Amino acid sequence: MSRMFPFVVLFTGLSWASPAAAGDHQAQAEQLAVLRAEVEALSEQLAAEKDEAKGRLRAVEAQRVELDVQIRRQELRMDRLLAEEQTARAAVDAAGGGDVGVQAAVLEGIAGLRGVIEAGIPFKTDLRMAVLSELEDKLRSGVLSAEQAAARLWAFAEDERRLARENALDRQVVHLGGEDVLVEVARVGMVALYWRAPDGRVGRAVSAPEGWEYRPVDGADAENVGALFDALGKGIRSGLFTLPGLTAEVR
Repeated sequence: MSRMFPFVVLFTGLSWASPAAAGDHQAQAEQLAVLRAEVEALSEQLAAEKDEAKGRLRAVEAQRVELDVQIRRQELRMDRLLAEEQTARAAVDAAGGGDVGVQAAVLEGIAGLRGVIEAGIPFKTDLRMAVLSELEDKLRSGVLSAEQAAARLWAFAEDERRLARENALDRQVVHLGGEDVLVEVARVGMVALYWRAPDGRVGRAVSAPEGWEYRPVDGADAENVGALFDALGKGIRSGLFTLPGLTAEVR
């Protein structure tokens, strides 16, 4: 009997320890499986977020390129008008046409600038047109000489070029909900115009068959327009902005 005792003790000990060890291994395996599942889920989420971020960056880059193209078109249009005016003035001087010839060149330049303003965004259009009308009236009535009018027209054209190059905040009256309202406007060069009303509504200027309309935007578009106003208000004049209708309504 004494020889059997150690064997019985050993057997009893093994039969007691084995289920606990198996349970520990099973628990570890289950925990490892859970962790692996979490890692896989996080990896899939990370990959999806990377794809989404790449898509947003591609869209923003495409928008930036299109905006650069539109701004460059505006600048080229102004450069062409300025070059035409300069050529006309040189031709008049060379031909000895005097004030009559210069006056004709200035009137032609005024007509050209009117076309540019009419084709552009509705940024203080009435005021800019009024400046040209006043210049034309003073030229025709003799209040200004042809040379004086030419100098003023040149300065006006330079101001138009500046507007095409810069992004800025301003204020103007627009027609909203059947009434005229003084709003803030955010101008992106001379290719897009956004507005923010005193009650917090935001929107954009849209070219319609009947003329320009000031349509409100909401949701993500409203947040993006608000971000543009905030940036310009802080003096940030350049950056990447996702803006509604930036290219669709640009002429």
